[in-house]
Amino acid sequence: MIKELVIYPDQRVNIACTDVRKFDEKLHEVLQNMKDTMQAHHLEALSAIQIAMPYNIIVIKCDDIYMEFINPRIIKAEGNIRSLEKTLYYPNIEQTIPRYGKIKLIYEDRSGNVNYMDISDTTLSTTLQRKIDYLFGGTFLDKLDKGHRQNVIDALAKDGLMPRIEVCPAFSKKDYFVSFADKLLFLMGLSLLSPLFNFSKETMQVFYILDKIFFPAVILLMIGFFFYAQYEAKQYKQCSSCQIGNNIGVIIKRSVAAIILLAGSYFLVNPN
Repeated sequence: MIKELVIYPDQRVNIACTDVRKFDEKLHEVLQNMKDTMQAHHLEALSAIQIAMPYNIIVIKCDDIYMEFINPRIIKAEGNIRSLEKTLYYPNIEQTIPRYGKIKLIYEDRSGNVNYMDISDTTLSTTLQRKIDYLFGGTFLDKLDKGHRQNVIDALAKDGLMPRIEVCPAFSKKDYFVSFADKLLFLMGLSLLSPLFNFSKETMQVFYILDKIFFPAVILLMIGFFFYAQYEAKQYKQCSSCQIGNNIGVIIKRSVAAIILLAGSYFLVNPN
């Protein structure tokens, strides 16, 4: 069956594909759909995600033979080359991309048999590398530097092609994690002032118990912040505030502060 091609700005191409686990009739149907689509559009290569099927499958036409690569992985690569490439996902865009000249591939066939292939033909090598990019939720634009990539996006925009999600929002939901963590840290800091007042031993014990509750809560919030930030960064690739270095800095500062405050609570607030 001929399937609709996923074309920019359709974001489904950014889905990371899953390995094929069952080598059954459903797999054969996906492979046939890919071949039918390739024939209908006169294509030489196709990743399954390009017809919105999130599987690690690539089909390449070579001398009228359709080569099937299921769960492909590059296990060895050598020789840096510059490859002039274009892809169906970005209409009328051609870019020079850094690639490997030779690769060694491990993959499975439609029966689940493991195969190895040494590929020195640069055309086949670069085609496979480009299609493997799709399997991991990327395209050849991810191989370019940020400025160059933005120029291409701007060129597409001039042609009336705009992504559904283009820029980072002014406020990120991950900031809720930081805000709540900061409030808990503030309360932990306030508890360190309790020895200045003539509180009972029972009250001091309550303060200490709360500090011991707040500490893991801050750590859990920072873990949640990290994973949500990773998710958000994938949605807004052009956003500089979503860089992993910034996020790690936020996590380290709050985590270190929580450790220091808990230690202070142990020595200053703990009535035992």
